[in-house]
Order: sequence, then structure tokens, then C-alpha cells
Amino acid sequence: MLRLFGGVLLALLLCGGRDVFAAEPRPALKAPLATKVVFLDIARAADRVVAAGERGVIIYSDDAGAAWTQAEVPTRSTLTALAFVDDKTGYAVGHDAVILKTTDAGASWTVVSFDPESRNVMLNVRFRDANTGYVVGANGQLWITKDGGAVWDRRTLAVEDWYQNHIFDIAWLPDGVTLAVAEKGVLYRSPDGWSDFSPIVSPYAGSYFGALTLAGGKFLIYGMKGHVFESADGATSWQQVRTNTEQFLLDAAVLADGRVLIVGAGGVLLVVDPRSADARVATRPGGVGINAVLVVGDDAYLAGLGGGVTKLPLAELLPR
Repeated sequence: MLRLFGGVLLALLLCGGRDVFAAEPRPALKAPLATKVVFLDIARAADRVVAAGERGVIIYSDDAGAAWTQAEVPTRSTLTALAFVDDKTGYAVGHDAVILKTTDAGASWTVVSFDPESRNVMLNVRFRDANTGYVVGANGQLWITKDGGAVWDRRTLAVEDWYQNHIFDIAWLPDGVTLAVAEKGVLYRSPDGWSDFSPIVSPYAGSYFGALTLAGGKFLIYGMKGHVFESADGATSWQQVRTNTEQFLLDAAVLADGRVLIVGAGGVLLVVDPRSADARVATRPGGVGINAVLVVGDDAYLAGLGGGVTKLPLAELLPR
């Protein structure tokens, strides 16, 4: 991987943050500056905003980001992703093959999986509903649950090179077609989200870091050097979106009007209109990389490489 993503964020995702001295997970340390660590994902549980990141730190806010509380977390492993399936129940994943579960909207967490000896880093977690979910990660890992995380079907998807098989995201259409995006331009498709995850023809040889399902049964994928593609036929064919940026694109949120806000390295802000494949781009002052974005109403929450979570009015953030 190259540039800022390769030098800093990928190191945090894949190399740092392991609880290497623990056969069992150790609780995250409570720290006065917990709100200043580097966060890698932000999610919403009803009116609560939750962020997770390095050293097992999870924070949450019940007043739209005015004040934050550090959650009770049973691991010091860096956490890379969050997903909530309802107002109370959610999951977090990260280093040491860790999977955590909460039933109180992120205030406290319990361990579902912890395996530091595996050296697996779980990179994302997505749930279709309260029972069916996916965890994807380094070393080709794809884990699927159909019972709310009690049991996981653990798979390793074959790739060309053992060192370039990190799976970063997964998305699905209403008809069940499911797409997983990975390094080196690898795409996996399943007709039903369970059987036969097979490599398919990819429109790009570089890595994809995210995937979204859009209205009208479309997939949108994004990744290295500003590459964005759309598919309206279940990942059979792809249309490239001209983004006018070569920054790495790391996270995205669908806006109320159907457009997509994509953020990434160098403080890039990209708004894509899937109906026209039009894209507008801007850069945050200072050019600090943005790891994650959450849009709530008229506001956006950003997690960046500078640490902490920043809340901004969406109208001020969007490229004009």
C-alpha cells in the first residue's frame, strides 16, 4: 500500500494495536485523553453516537457530540469497525481476531472472539439483520453468522498472493447478491450471501476499501487513488466515476438525497451522485486524513488521523 494510507493508517489497521502479552484480553485502560485517540469507525445507536479505535478505546455521546464518555471495553486490541443492528445491540471488531458485542448501545461490551495467536485482523463488520452478519479481515478472512454472533462459519477465501488478501468490506442487494471487496482489485460475489463466494472480473487492479448498496439495486465501490465504480446489474459490469482526485478513499455515507459522501486520505471530501455519475471534490483544511464519517441529520461526524471525533454542519462540509 502507498502514501499516507500505507504509511500510517494501514500500519494501525494491520500491524499495531495487538494485545500481544495477553492470553486473555485485558480491559482497555480508562484515560482522561481517551477522546483524543485515533478512531477508525463511527456508528449510531438510536440517538447515541459511538466511536471505536486504537487501544480498545470506545467512546459514546448522548448529546450530539458535546460530551463523550469512555465505554467499558474488555480488550486493549485496536478496534477497526462498528455495526449496530438495533438501538441497543451492536458489534465491534479489530486486532487479535476480536469480536465484541454490546446490548446497551455501546456503554459496555463483552468478548465474542479473541485469538491473538491467529494474527488475524478483522477489518469490518456488517449485519443484514439481527441474526445474519459478516466479519471480513486480513488473510482472506470471511466469517458469517446466522444466529446473532453466537456461532461463526469461518472461511478463508483464496487469493493470488498470500500477502495481498485483505478483505475490507462487504455489501448486498435486496435479492441476496453479495459483494466483498479486497486488496489488489479482487472482488468476490455470492448469489445468496452464504454459498460460493467466487472471484469475479474487476474493473481495476488496485485495492478497494469500501462498498455500499444504493437505491435502485446498485453497488458502489471505492478505494485506491480516487477510484469509484458503480454497478446496476449485480456486479456483472461497472461504470467508472470520474472523481478528479488520486487520494485513497476510505469510508462513505449515503446522504438523504441519495448522493454519497466519500472521505479519505489528505482530508479529501468527495460527493458522488449515482444518478448522473457526477462527482465533486474538496479537501479539508490542513489535509489531515479522514478515516471514518457518520452523517446524522444536518451534521457529519469525522474521525481523522489527527485523533478525536469532529462534528461539523453537513452544509459546510460538502463540496460546492
